[in-house]
Amino acid sequence: MITLKDNLDIIKLNKKAWDSAAKTYNQEFHGKLHTLFNFFCSKLPKEGGVLDLGSGTGIPYAKLLIDKGFNVIGIDVSAEMIKIARKNVPNAKFEEMSMTNLNYKEKFDGIFSSYSMLLLNPQLFKETAKRIVQALKKGGFFYLSLNGPWIEGADLDNDVIVEIMGEKMYSRAYSKDEILRIFIPLGMRLLKFDREIVTSEVFGKENMNTYIFTLD
Repeated sequence: MITLKDNLDIIKLNKKAWDSAAKTYNQEFHGKLHTLFNFFCSKLPKEGGVLDLGSGTGIPYAKLLIDKGFNVIGIDVSAEMIKIARKNVPNAKFEEMSMTNLNYKEKFDGIFSSYSMLLLNPQLFKETAKRIVQALKKGGFFYLSLNGPWIEGADLDNDVIVEIMGEKMYSRAYSKDEILRIFIPLGMRLLKFDREIVTSEVFGKENMNTYIFTLD
């Protein structure tokens, strides 16, 4: 079993993994659109600014957001992912950056995170959540999808080093209670929540939890 060491640099581990997996990932079928994507888009102003956290190769979401007329900035910790994204979605702007280093202030109408924040441990997650809220305009919207636990009350810090596409990386599920305890005190209000079981060749069976928050 792969175990988590206390001194493991999660960001470094995941950057290495996604740099190595970028070309393979770009060729994979990424499945159906995540729940509530269109609802999120419907809430944004015409030509609004959207930040795509963990934008990967830009497919499908950065491209879909551009196609809907939004101004998109995508960030990803992987330099290789960013190189591919710039080719895939030339009308978006992409930056190599860890979401833990976000430093925008009231810039975006919407922030989008599809299966990227589960790559953060609880401490980094909480710190990044504060940066997300700071980057949103008042009245802005935040889309978050990630895995929830299969069993309520399970220890979610067990088995957090996983192997995907032959690469070891950190990935952790988050319960609905955890998510609400993080974002509600930051001034976010939950508009929508949905839970759906999804299956893909690359990631297997997942308990997808999707949230739409707004910043009051």
